[in-house]
Formats: sequence, structure tokens, C-alpha cells
Amino acid sequence: MGEHVETLVIGAGPAGLSAAHALARAGRTVTVLEAQGCVGGAARTLSFDGFRLDVSGRRLSSADPAIRAFWTALLPDELDIAPSALRLEGEGGARSQRGAALGALISAKLRPIANSKTLGEWLTRRFGRRVARRLSAYAEKLWALRPEETPAQPACPSFRSEAGVRPRLGTGQLWKACAEAIGQAGGEIRLERQVSGLRRDRASGVWTVSAITPDGREEVFTADQVISTMPLRELMGALTPTPISLFHACELMYRDQVTVAFAAAPGRRRAPALAEIHGASIKAARARALEGEALALDYYCFEGDALWTADDEALVAQAQVEARRLGLIAAGPVRDAQVVRQRKVHPIHDEACDEHLKMIGLDLRLHFAGLHLAGRAGVHGDSAEDQSIRTGLSAAASVLNRVIAPSRIAA
Repeated sequence: MGEHVETLVIGAGPAGLSAAHALARAGRTVTVLEAQGCVGGAARTLSFDGFRLDVSGRRLSSADPAIRAFWTALLPDELDIAPSALRLEGEGGARSQRGAALGALISAKLRPIANSKTLGEWLTRRFGRRVARRLSAYAEKLWALRPEETPAQPACPSFRSEAGVRPRLGTGQLWKACAEAIGQAGGEIRLERQVSGLRRDRASGVWTVSAITPDGREEVFTADQVISTMPLRELMGALTPTPISLFHACELMYRDQVTVAFAAAPGRRRAPALAEIHGASIKAARARALEGEALALDYYCFEGDALWTADDEALVAQAQVEARRLGLIAAGPVRDAQVVRQRKVHPIHDEACDEHLKMIGLDLRLHFAGLHLAGRAGVHGDSAEDQSIRTGLSAAASVLNRVIAPSRIAA
């Protein structure tokens, strides 16, 4: 029959850990299954010789006081101010997003921002045509869609660059502290458990979840409710019976990330804490200064394409060339090079996405009660910095309030 738990959480990234933390603190029994060998998901921090690397590169930024209180309670004395992102114009100069914000304020006074259907319209109304054209190259790197093809609402948060906070030892420090708090409250986290199937018994309402262990064994769990942070497309493929909306789920797309990090002598331009690279001639989308003289370049791609499958040596060589063109490193060899691949970092919202999510949400509410969705990829949600935490806390609230139908999937 398998081990039984009140709530089973799939994924120990920010959303899954946020949900499990809320449930454990409320006295509920909760078990978290994580496919990787560490917690944090894309927000984990990796340590190499000489530097640490935050895989996602994201700051902690939120206007929600409950979310700010969440991470402050976990790390009350370990949070430093992280500046807003710069904008690197290819091989030209660097510009602060604060300057763009001032221009946006003036533009808003002269031309109040109306409802925008596409990201292209929103960028033009907020920043003006000249800046919008520059931002378009970054948007295409991020989603592989032109701004005119990208719905505005899910994409806009990526262009609201604000200062935030960052744990002193990287974002992974926050999620390690969260995992420890879950354990202290009675919850359990099992690493290296790849979920392979989910089935709900209609008569009893009990969920059965199968997971594969590192040695190939199958572990079976039963649960009253399930919170899933799996990419929505993968979750729908794992459900039994086969969802009616599986076709719609298969149409959902995601962008994957390849990060190349290395140490090198500084160039003529000081490496920024975080910069978005808007020049189309540079394939990298972001540059990040790490500890010492280390630097990271982030590339967005599709899993399986030429960039994703390129060997590490070729990726390091490409990043080295582009970092020099940007003026971030001097000529000479690089040291301690590392390549990190991360799947499903950004859901893509094309013109058909709203309809797909509508049909998936209807299917889940009718046939899969007790299944709750969380996480940026798990709900195929927007790009706000606090999206994962917000959806995790919302899923936990649904469980605590005995809501058995999954929340509406928001496009």
C-alpha cells in the first residue's frame, strides 16, 4: 500500500519548500520528494574552488509583506541588499534600469499606460520606442518569441528590475535553512526521488504516488492531498488516468538555462552584480559577477538544441569570447570553468497559452481533486521574482483550508 502522509509535496525548490514549511509549522504531516541530491531547485547555490554560484541568479524581491517576512524569519541576520540590474547594450555602454524607470515615469505622465495586449505594446508605452527596441533583443533571448508575439501580463515582471536582498552565502542558504526548519517541525524531505506516476482513487480520494530511488527501486506513497511543483507538462504526462487535456499540456513550452562560470583577469569594464545583455550580437542573456574574479554568463535555450548539447569546452570558449567583447575580462586564459544546465527555468507564454491553461485547469478541477499546483513551472506562471514562494504559500493555504479542487491556473 505504501507509506501514508497527509500531504505529499513534489519538488524541493522554493515553491515546494515554502508550502512544506507552512504545513509543517501548522502541525500537518508532510513529506517532500526531490529528484536532485540537494534542496533549492533552480535557486540552489553551488560551491566551486574559489567561488559560489547561484544557479538562478535571482535576487529576493517582493512587494508582499508576508513573503518578505517569510525569508526574514528564516535568515534574520544573513540578508544583504542586492542592487537592481544593469542593462548591457552589447559591446557598448552599460545603463542602469533606474534611468529607464525615470524615463518611464515621464512617459507615463505624458501617455498614461493603457491595457497592453502584447509585451511589445507594454514596452513601448512604458519606455518609449527607442528603449523598447533595445529591450526586444533580451525578450527574444528569454522566450524565443518576438515581443509582438508575447502576451504582456506574464512577461512584464521580467522588465521591472528592482533592488532586493540576497543571502550572504547565496540563495541556496535560504532554502537550506527552510529545509532545516521543516525537519525541526516534523516534516520529511527525501532527496533523489524521481516521481514517475500519480493516481487518484475516486472512491476514497486518496492519492498514490510512485517515485524511483537512486538504486532503481520504486517507492510508493499515499497521500490525502498532493502539491506538485513539477513542470505542468510533465505532471500531466505522469497522471493516471490519462488527462483529457494532455494534448493542451504537450503544447506548453519552457526555456532552459545554461550557465558558464569561470575566473579570469578583469577587463576594462567592471563586472556588474547582475546585468541583462540586450545586444543581439551577444548570445548570452545575463552577466553576473561572482566572488573574487569569477564571472558567470547565462544562456537561454531549449533542452536538446545545439547550445544545450554542446560540450562544456565549447561553451566555455564561447562565453570567454563574449565576456571579452563585453569588456568584462581581459585577454588570457580562464580558470576554474564550470558549466551548469538547468531545465524549465522560464515558462513560455505564446498566443495560445491562455486557452491551453484554461482547458488544463478545468480538467484538473473535474477529475483530479486534491492536487494543488505551485512553482513557476508548476503553474506555468509569470516571471515575478516571488512567483514560486507565492504559489507555494497559496497551495499550502488551500490544503489547510481543506480546498480539494486545485486552484485556477493563472496565465
